[in-house]
Amino acid sequence: MGLLGRHLCLFAAALMLAASGDVSAASAGLSSHRAIYQMILKSASQSSDIAEINGQMLIEVVDVCDGWTLDQRIALTIANFEGGEFHSYTSFTSWESKDGLRFRFEQKTQQNDVTVEELGGEAAMAPDGGGLVALSKPTEASLELASGTLFPSRHTALLIASAEAGETFFNRVVYDGTSPEGPSQISAFISSAKIVPSLPGETAEARAWPVHLAFFRASSVESEPEVEIGMMLQANGVARSMTIDYGTFTIEGRLDKLELLPATDC
Repeated sequence: MGLLGRHLCLFAAALMLAASGDVSAASAGLSSHRAIYQMILKSASQSSDIAEINGQMLIEVVDVCDGWTLDQRIALTIANFEGGEFHSYTSFTSWESKDGLRFRFEQKTQQNDVTVEELGGEAAMAPDGGGLVALSKPTEASLELASGTLFPSRHTALLIASAEAGETFFNRVVYDGTSPEGPSQISAFISSAKIVPSLPGETAEARAWPVHLAFFRASSVESEPEVEIGMMLQANGVARSMTIDYGTFTIEGRLDKLELLPATDC
């Protein structure tokens, strides 16, 4: 289930917020927030050997003046068709500079209290060229990033800007710190905005776009995505709901609690 944990972290990375360059926090209305989602199994084929999934995911995004931080915790209980079950816990933390050029990340996955995967490092992009990832976990290694590669906060800011502009398709290469294999090609399909009721802490009804993200390994020639993520995404970066489709099974995330955090005094 390492892949499951990675892609749930990938989902959270997809929600990272940015305020840089021509995409400012003032124009995008991005908000620091803490959200808790109830995670359940939506559907599964017999070949998945997954009978039930239950758990929670916490996502906390904070403006720390020089960048945005993400803190994510995922706790799941996964049962198979034979009645066996195991517990999975994944944590992911990251920081990204507001100019979108620097990125630090750390991920840890445990199954039944045994650590099965760790990943950590930092990355940087040149303002007018490519970049480099320096991995420190599980072993020291380096990855080159092609010119134009985005980190997750910058990607989400530009995605929201595209939705605001009425665009329906957005395609970029993104390095999100969730895999030692390198960046992903993310194709985003954006539908027309819908008005959704206000949540606790919000002062008025909000607009949310149905967004569908298809993730392909950038170095792969496969025509089918590794995973597909659907969400109702607000302009402030809050996801009202989500689905994560692995092909043989799909997980649904329902927003259970939202806290909009006070603005940082910079």
